[in-house]
Amino acid sequence: MDITPQIPTELVSGRIKNELLAIAEKIVIQSAKIEGSHNKIVLDALKDILRNVNSYYSNQIESEGTHPFDTEKAIRKEYSKDDKKKRLQMLSIAHIKTQEFIEQKIITEKTQLSKEFIKDIHKVFYTQEEMESFCVIKFKDEIIQMIPGEIRNRDVKVGSHVAPPYDEVEYLLNMFETMYKLPKYMTKSEMLIYVLSSHHRLVWIHPFLDGNGRVSRLFLDAFLYNIEIEGYGLWNISRGLSRCKDDYKNALENADETRISERDGRGYLSNKRLEEFVRFMLEIILDQIEYMADCLKLNTLAIRIENYCKSANQTFLGIHPLPEGSEKIFKALLIKGEIERGEVQDIIGKKKTVTSATIKELQKRYYLISDGPRKPLRLNFNAHFASSLFPELIPPEIK
Repeated sequence: MDITPQIPTELVSGRIKNELLAIAEKIVIQSAKIEGSHNKIVLDALKDILRNVNSYYSNQIESEGTHPFDTEKAIRKEYSKDDKKKRLQMLSIAHIKTQEFIEQKIITEKTQLSKEFIKDIHKVFYTQEEMESFCVIKFKDEIIQMIPGEIRNRDVKVGSHVAPPYDEVEYLLNMFETMYKLPKYMTKSEMLIYVLSSHHRLVWIHPFLDGNGRVSRLFLDAFLYNIEIEGYGLWNISRGLSRCKDDYKNALENADETRISERDGRGYLSNKRLEEFVRFMLEIILDQIEYMADCLKLNTLAIRIENYCKSANQTFLGIHPLPEGSEKIFKALLIKGEIERGEVQDIIGKKKTVTSATIKELQKRYYLISDGPRKPLRLNFNAHFASSLFPELIPPEIK
């Protein structure tokens, strides 16, 4: 039993199909365009809210999504009084913290991907605050205490998928690490095909007693950062997978099939089914990039900011009116990224005392953030603000 083929290839040439490479190349180009669409400070602010959104959609695939509004409250230590809702808030926080860990390790520290890194993702996730209850697993007629970061010690079946025997998991993870250690000379398009293929293979191995879906998607994040797809973090595949999670699960299940015939590649698993899976994932990614590219058009965002402020002041949004001149501050920050506090008075044309009160109010309501009382101001896309600026990214608030 093994995880070959490594990637889907043509039977005779052994190469990746040009059709798949063409889609992958389009993704690389379109993603890079998003990165160049705004000031870096604004893009970093967007990445912050998108971690929250990613947590929502990844957990929703497992039928445990916590609305981004509730996750944002949990980040501020405003927990639900309902134990079940609080538990799910903590699950979302754990996801966000683990994603931050991954970004720190891959982007800043240039940590190499390995089977130990996969174990670290699982360990970091399940050792976050109040995650102990998620480590108590009901397995058949037993209650088992899962140890974060440790490979499963028994055989499992998930749906129709009979996972490899537990005593083969370490061997398969060694094979996984070797197969997906990519040389630098590969093009980004080729690397992307390997990354998406690896996602199925890791899910198929099913290394842990629980949390394999989330960990595999978090590792997919790590791999995409690792191959340096420019613009990644401004879009994320989990939203697309959640919107068609039945198709996603079917694509994963189909790729579990063993080789169908001599014309179905030369590996243990089906080459044809892996190709279908990779194509599915490429199309999901392209759809998400095109969606975010449309959302991030500067003129579109400026108009949506005006409409948001106008609707807030007419109480159509169910929130307290915003201070006069808020839309001018937001639009200035959208272009500049950050502004000195002294500039705000000129932007809104108000007295100093009114300007100070405006800044204080917008900070209190999480529209503006700063590194200190005299430091420059930056835009913060809180969940309510983002849900209006990026329709369909964040679902309507559940009252």
